[in-house]
Amino acid sequence: MLVIDELKKNDPQLRLVAILLAGGLLLLLAGLWWVQVVSSREYQAHLDTQAYRTIRVPAPRGKILDRAGRVLAENRPRYNLSLFLDTENLRKQFAAAIKQQTAQEIAQQKAAIAAREKKLGRSLSKAERKEFSFTGAQVESWHEAARDQVATRVVAQISRNLGEPLVFDAAKFNRHYATELAMPFPLLENLNPEQMARFEENYATNLGADLELQTMRSYPLGTTAAHVLGELREDDSSLAGEESFFNYRLPDYRGVTGIEGKYNAELHGRAGTESVQVNNMGYRQAQGGEFSEPQPGENVVTTLDLDLQSAAEASLGQRQGPTAVAAVVVMDVRNGDVLAMASSPTFDPNDFAQGISREKYQQLQELEAEKNRATFENYQPGSIFKTVVALAALENGLNVNEVYHVEADPLRPGHGCIYLGRRKIEDTAPPGDYNFKKAFIHSSNAYFVNTGLNHAGIENILRIGREFHLGERAGLFSNQETRGNFPTEKDIHSGWTPGETANVCIGQGPVDITPIQMAVMISAIANGGTILWPRLVQRIEPQDPAAGGVTTNFPAGRVRDRLMVHARSLEILREAMLADVESSEGTGTAAAVNGLHIGAKTGTAQVKDGAGRLIAYNFWFASFAPFDHPKYAVVVMVQSKELHGSGGLVCAPIAHDIYETILKQETTGAPRMLAAVKMK
Repeated sequence: MLVIDELKKNDPQLRLVAILLAGGLLLLLAGLWWVQVVSSREYQAHLDTQAYRTIRVPAPRGKILDRAGRVLAENRPRYNLSLFLDTENLRKQFAAAIKQQTAQEIAQQKAAIAAREKKLGRSLSKAERKEFSFTGAQVESWHEAARDQVATRVVAQISRNLGEPLVFDAAKFNRHYATELAMPFPLLENLNPEQMARFEENYATNLGADLELQTMRSYPLGTTAAHVLGELREDDSSLAGEESFFNYRLPDYRGVTGIEGKYNAELHGRAGTESVQVNNMGYRQAQGGEFSEPQPGENVVTTLDLDLQSAAEASLGQRQGPTAVAAVVVMDVRNGDVLAMASSPTFDPNDFAQGISREKYQQLQELEAEKNRATFENYQPGSIFKTVVALAALENGLNVNEVYHVEADPLRPGHGCIYLGRRKIEDTAPPGDYNFKKAFIHSSNAYFVNTGLNHAGIENILRIGREFHLGERAGLFSNQETRGNFPTEKDIHSGWTPGETANVCIGQGPVDITPIQMAVMISAIANGGTILWPRLVQRIEPQDPAAGGVTTNFPAGRVRDRLMVHARSLEILREAMLADVESSEGTGTAAAVNGLHIGAKTGTAQVKDGAGRLIAYNFWFASFAPFDHPKYAVVVMVQSKELHGSGGLVCAPIAHDIYETILKQETTGAPRMLAAVKMK
């Protein structure tokens, strides 16, 4: 009231000040109304257009190389044909189709209301009209239908231009539109050069489609070393040390088996980040904002020799067929380097990297083709285990010249046998007199059962087996390796019988091994008694050494144990193994290669089902060469349902093929970078 009273006074100056203050206040109120009411939508739209979305950009995966640097796994560009939904032309087509669909729905709504009013003879009430209102779900459904109609038409046009049928998945398209509108929608993946050329030639700018470049894992040699390399699965999740939140994630992979799995963290690299600006509808407006380059993964250099790996796989396929159940291991006896590791049946890791079909995956499952049979399956060793029995007997004073008479089998003319009480153990060797070497090269069951029972003893046999670390993993793949089975001291003191000892002496009963375990064992016999850890990876190194980074080396020749036997015992055993290949009476003569002296032991073990019925054989050939200065151990295992054959007939020819490749390398001086280590 005081202010008003003052204004009533005849004071022009005071009135002028009051008018100016009132005018300024009105101006401020008008400006506030303009910003908050009139321009609010404009500011909101401007704010929405400044929103950013982050994209996880996968790093280039490191290569996997053989010991000479030859590529086993790498990356190559993949071109996908995709719809870019944020193009102006497509957006206008979507908007026009939605407008047309909306008009149709409203027209149908009005017609339905008019029909109801005509039937009732009056106008509908407000409550009655609500029955004809559109729900949010209905509106969204006709929006989806309109966009699907546009996309179907565009895809059909692209298909005609490309000369190739394209399938439009409406459900997948709608999910993509709702969640990844700023990202391209793939129509056809991994185009070949002919398809790309045809697309570029017939490209129409108004279709909203273009080629999108991605990186794809590639195995240029197909099935070669598949089980060693391993498999990939699609996985775009963040690894340790990476940013965890992204709006969008480009396709990426994770190794699950083999080297891809064991060294996934090193091969994978570190994903980068890209930001895109989107509007309030979710359409991409521009690149910008945060950006970080992906850090490439490191290369893994293996110990594999591609020539030997290829020779092993080729021989398996040619001699036994693609579905054979088999494995081959080639090892450097001086340092434990695995030079070849083949497993059959095999698979093409490209199928997993590119997306395997359900039918093909089912075929692989039926064949158990993903299983690495060199490390991840137990097999009874049969007569190759006689090397362990021989060492135990020699260490316990066996006279190698002492003769043991194998008696004739009355039911099998020309074959011998041995009786344990009323149990008869059949022999593949003929009856007659045998000393150690003759019994070894004929692989006489009767001789070695007698020797194991009366000269070696089960305790000594188990001691030698434990020194070879049978029944333990070799340490290559933590999730793809079995321990095998081997009797313990507790076993032999808990109702153990001579019959069970007899079974062990011929590599049956509670003894199961893997081919990699046998390669380690043969290497120790060849190198003078040093049990080595097998090595499959030489080093992990940066993809670009010039860019810096640390190389991680895995030392060769890691000693796991030493065989506590006399050098004389090993020499006698090796001489017998040489005779098994070079003697005309030997069982391993099919492995012989002119110019290369090979020592070996063949083996055959029965495979029985749960009911004790014979269903297959495990055939073995375990060997080393050259005899005078051993470098290589070659172990071949084939499991066959053909109830005939032997390790010498089935496996030795495969070893022969591998040794021929080795001899060619030795004589031509091919660079193989075999790093021998001095045995102490």
